[in-house]
Amino acid sequence: MSSRSLIRLERVTCGYDRGTPAIEDVDLAVDRGDFIGIVGPSGSGKTTLLRAIAGLVAPRRGKVEAPDGWAMVPQAPGDLLIRERVSEELPGAVGERALAAVGLSGALDADPRDLSGGERQRLALAIAMAGRAESGLPGLICLDEPTRGMDTARKHELAVRLRELAADGPAVLVATHDVEFAATLAERVVLMGEGEVLADGPAEEILSGGWYFATEVARALGAGGPITPEQGAAMLTRGERPAQLPMERTPGRSAKVEGGD
Repeated sequence: MSSRSLIRLERVTCGYDRGTPAIEDVDLAVDRGDFIGIVGPSGSGKTTLLRAIAGLVAPRRGKVEAPDGWAMVPQAPGDLLIRERVSEELPGAVGERALAAVGLSGALDADPRDLSGGERQRLALAIAMAGRAESGLPGLICLDEPTRGMDTARKHELAVRLRELAADGPAVLVATHDVEFAATLAERVVLMGEGEVLADGPAEEILSGGWYFATEVARALGAGGPITPEQGAAMLTRGERPAQLPMERTPGRSAKVEGGD
């Protein structure tokens, strides 16, 4: 493990019961401050990868190192909310630090069920983080499909808060079907298919077309071009012509690319 690495997986294979592995021979290194989007179709192993990192699924083989701790928010963050007030969800100094880290210090008297979708996500994140590290911030923050049911404004709100957290040192991993959210949020993207890492690289390369998971802007303007609406608008304003979009490659074991981890 490098001096900067917070998490390292070496040829990790995990599964449930005795069935087919959900992820197989996965190598992944995560460094301090990394902002990583994990994308892929349903059943590709995104959630299992997060659960393996969090120690919730024991590897059948391989090794997971996570010396600086982790916090994980599941697909249904409401499952973590059981009290009548935000302050009751996270009492004490540890809770105060965790709420401050996600920008909810001003919502102590609110009923968690009255919060917006983005605020509930952030409250669940604070609950997951509380006690994981003395500072209230673990080395790694994992979120599984955090934008379900959110409108664009709430997604932006969540993205801003996650960037602020990453700026304070933790790495952030987001498993998502929301390619547009990954494009605006992540600096690095891991593309998964059938339990394997098919590609791992800069978001502008992985999501710019030619893969099954590309943004709508990339599909419209062509491979190798912009991946966000802002980038697309800037390209068209400059009068540049879109590139031709090549045939897509569908995630699967036969589609593993050279150089993919």
